[in-house]
Amino acid sequence: MDTKELELLISTCKDLNVLYVEDNDEVRFQTSKMLSVYFNCITQAINGKDGLEKFKSNKFDAVFTDINMSVMDGISMIKKIKKLDSQIPIVIFSAYDNTEYFLQTIECGIDGYILKPFRFEEIQKIVEKIALKLRDLEKLNPKIELVDDFYWNKIEKCLYQKDKEISLTKKETILFELLSSSKNKVATSQEIEIEVFDDNYSDNKRVRSLLSRLRCKVGCDLMQSIYSQGYKLNLAKNVKKSRMV
Repeated sequence: MDTKELELLISTCKDLNVLYVEDNDEVRFQTSKMLSVYFNCITQAINGKDGLEKFKSNKFDAVFTDINMSVMDGISMIKKIKKLDSQIPIVIFSAYDNTEYFLQTIECGIDGYILKPFRFEEIQKIVEKIALKLRDLEKLNPKIELVDDFYWNKIEKCLYQKDKEISLTKKETILFELLSSSKNKVATSQEIEIEVFDDNYSDNKRVRSLLSRLRCKVGCDLMQSIYSQGYKLNLAKNVKKSRMV
């Protein structure tokens, strides 16, 4: 993979939200540093039980985990996670070259099994595989589920509440397209101005006014304000995860 391809992969994955489960503090620290090359948001868990609890209370695009851990081992955690989301990409980091472990993980439907100590190139290849899988999953499920039973269909470029289509202006449609361009996309006011208004005039009041009109139209906040960063889609909680790359 050349430099441009690597930059594209990093750009594609940076907004993905991943869970990393490892009971060894030093290994968890070092591996998190490697994963942070690709992912800005990495939630760490110290064992399978901790990982499962965090998975239940957050939205993740992928899971990286060790196998042999205290409290709850990795395989037990994976089985429970797969019952909650059968399509979630899962990668195992393990120091055990054990046929029994390997066969069990295949039965669980994992996406990669990397033996410790691993090389940067191995991480790169598995991240690329995850990105491709998430891209394919998006084709099968183009809906981004939002609060109050709203959802945005990326293919149709339409907003719905349950099965009723909500009429949007051109600027509102462009705003949804921008914020749905990647998982957990946060757009600054300046980015929104450039994309939506397509001129050189800078006035944050226009962005606030656009969001205010949309709020009045739908009766809730479909855009979430992130302090000192910008805006993102207000995703539904406790629903099957929609993925996008």
